[in-house]
Amino acid sequence: MRQPGPIADYLDALARELGFDIALSRRVCAEIEDHLWQATGGCLSVESQQQAVANFGDPRDIARQYMTASLLTHIRWVGVAMIGASTAIFLAMKARVVWYEVMQWKLNAEWESVRTIGLAIDRCGFIGALSIALISWIYISTRRAPIRFHLTYNKELNRCIVLCGAAATGLIASVTIETVLAGIRLLEVEWCAAALLPILSLVIEMAAAALLVLRIRAMIRRTTVVFSLLET
Repeated sequence: MRQPGPIADYLDALARELGFDIALSRRVCAEIEDHLWQATGGCLSVESQQQAVANFGDPRDIARQYMTASLLTHIRWVGVAMIGASTAIFLAMKARVVWYEVMQWKLNAEWESVRTIGLAIDRCGFIGALSIALISWIYISTRRAPIRFHLTYNKELNRCIVLCGAAATGLIASVTIETVLAGIRLLEVEWCAAALLPILSLVIEMAAAALLVLRIRAMIRRTTVVFSLLET
């Protein structure tokens, strides 16, 4: 617990300004607290603390220096999550196809046309989503956080979010089609323990897509909070 005084008040104000990123707030406040106490030379007087705080600068200005880098760091994590989700969904799809072949589960002729159409749409959707995901990841990886927030950087962040959203939409569509096709196939076979693996693969796909959506949603909320802070 911090000792009451100008340094504690200053750190509380800085923590509020950095409230858009709790982990960053804790790390920065801890570092600045060490610097402030070093600036006082170990003196606990109110005057020395006030002098150290005055020399360090306004908490809002310090917080704004971290905003651009913080947003880029989090959106890069979204990019990693996007690639991870795409990989997990692809592997789950392949595992299910191999399992069907091993178990020799064949569809009735009446469902074959539905399967053919569904697979064609699914393949196009997944390839499109994967392509967008790779483009998004490359684009995000090549961005650089400026010292000061500006309109161009704002547009770059929004572009990253749109690309991630497009990739997530494609993945969700692919998972939805895969779920329907797997459901049709499972209805054609007698229920047994062997059906657990296809079901598990579908759960993995759904979980990967859901986690990606949650990441993107959190990024949008964080960006909105930062933009509102910059406007004040």
